[in-house]
Amino acid sequence: MYASTRYLESTTSAGAARNATASSPAEVVAAYFAGVAAGDAAAVADLFAPDALLHNAAGTLSGAEAIGRMYEGGLKAGKMIPSPRTPVVDGENVSVEIDLNANGSQIVLGDFFTVRDGKITRLAIYSLTPDGGRLLNDVGVDPSSRTP
Repeated sequence: MYASTRYLESTTSAGAARNATASSPAEVVAAYFAGVAAGDAAAVADLFAPDALLHNAAGTLSGAEAIGRMYEGGLKAGKMIPSPRTPVVDGENVSVEIDLNANGSQIVLGDFFTVRDGKITRLAIYSLTPDGGRLLNDVGVDPSSRTP
């Protein structure tokens, strides 16, 4: 089953992402991409459940607080512009390929979301571009876990 394209055509303003009353998994994922495009780390972080897990090339982040710090440290307006393709929705699971412009570099990502009760409980991000994993190594960590 494919999500309606009206969810993908949602505005990318930070206010729209923050005020989204997303309840279906497709709506939550659309709000996530709107927040990323707007560079609104707080709006993106608000979409995660308190005990959420995020997996990417840099490792695994546990909990909305750590995930929020990661987005605060790496998400800035205009730096990451996602162009999600049509998502595949299977109940609470949403899979979507994203063409991502990250500071002028073009990569393709595969994102796999689990959404329960209007919150992202799991997100796995995989680079489908051979050297795209380096991007996630740079921005996909909780800054408080870095050692000087």
